[in-house]
Amino acid sequence: MFFPNDCYAKPASLRIRPVPELECCLVFTPARPRLYTLNATAWLVLELCDGRSGSSLQEAYRESLELQEDEADPNDELQRIVEDFERKGIVVRSPFGALSPVE
Repeated sequence: MFFPNDCYAKPASLRIRPVPELECCLVFTPARPRLYTLNATAWLVLELCDGRSGSSLQEAYRESLELQEDEADPNDELQRIVEDFERKGIVVRSPFGALSPVE
């Protein structure tokens, strides 16, 4: 479950290789060895998971998409991606304030 008050960050061991010519990036999770290909939307979410809170992540995601107030709310898609990342070990969640931004 996505928690607006918890913080989300990439694990230090995560390996990320952008492939901009294909509008994707490759992510390797050494803890549970697996290689994932992220589309442009998932890649954006991954970049936003820099230790910020879930509510801050929602705000940054909406701003990145440049949505107007009356347009569809993207939070369901964001929550689905973050929850999937958490299951796969691509992002870790910690209680609010416990994570610092991870490079």
